[in-house]
Amino acid sequence: MRFMLGGAILAFVVLLAATIPSPYVIERPGPVVDTLGKITIEGETEDVIRLEGVDTYPTTGRLNLLTVTTVGSPQQPVDWLSLVPALLDRTQQITPMSSLFPEGTTEDDRDAVNTALMGSSQTRSVAAALDELGEPVPVMLRVGSVAEDGPAEGILEQGDLLVAVGADPVEDFESLRAAVASSGAGSEVELLIERSGERRTETVTPEIPEGGEDPLLGITVVSEYDLPFEVTISLDEIGGPSAGMIFALAIYDELTPGSLTDGIDVSGTGTIGESGEVGPIGGLSQKMWGAARAGSDLMLIPVGNCGDVPDRLPEGLRLAPVATLSEAIAAVETAADGGTPPGLERCPAE
Repeated sequence: MRFMLGGAILAFVVLLAATIPSPYVIERPGPVVDTLGKITIEGETEDVIRLEGVDTYPTTGRLNLLTVTTVGSPQQPVDWLSLVPALLDRTQQITPMSSLFPEGTTEDDRDAVNTALMGSSQTRSVAAALDELGEPVPVMLRVGSVAEDGPAEGILEQGDLLVAVGADPVEDFESLRAAVASSGAGSEVELLIERSGERRTETVTPEIPEGGEDPLLGITVVSEYDLPFEVTISLDEIGGPSAGMIFALAIYDELTPGSLTDGIDVSGTGTIGESGEVGPIGGLSQKMWGAARAGSDLMLIPVGNCGDVPDRLPEGLRLAPVATLSEAIAAVETAADGGTPPGLERCPAE
């Protein structure tokens, strides 16, 4: 009887665990896409990156884009029982749902944001590759959205062109951020903007958001570039800004004679700025396992993610932290020549 009762209780607990939703999501290695190769979307096979209106050169090897697959959302939560396999698999990570889906955010909301981030990342990657080739691309910054109850609410509007902060012209996103940060929180900032073809001056008082360090205007900014040729990047259901660096490397490779990789397989992750700066990303551990499974000879990571490198790395995976597109190119060239690019010793000392 005790055995039967124990079995019944265990079955009841398992049943509850399989039906009660948890406040967590599971992150695991996602698809790996060769940006120098082809992709099939809705039965049609096409180049991942197509450059039209400019001379390109054949290349070899692979420049892999890495992704993370997220299981679970506010609309389709993961039950407690489904978390057990992820606890036993070091390639997966259990993450609080609130860190990926703030209160009130739906899966559709997150997908829309990631799609927009992917689009701007693709454009910046072209600008970064051209800047590396000594052909900087003119950029204009517009207000993409204004945060509700933020410093700029009722002052700036979506579509406003940001011309200058005080006496300093807005040349790129970094110059805008630096000018706002130097003003300090609580100090008024004069913004010269263009709205409906007319220039006007508005005053905004930046604030430091909860959990933040730098004063912000409370807006999202969209970069517009005057590209000298047409670029089409075909990806299916992949979003976010973390592929920027690898896009820039692939575009640089196609615009320059010879093969950057000389036939080796390189994976990478990191955001990209129009001047080539490489920024940190999320899901580094899962992307490392994705790179290892793809047989990568080298994985490029942002220096800003050095603190996220796990103690145990996938066997045989070689990491090269980089801070700029120039450093990424140098690391690939060194590996392609049979050398060893700077590894984790490149990371700042804690």
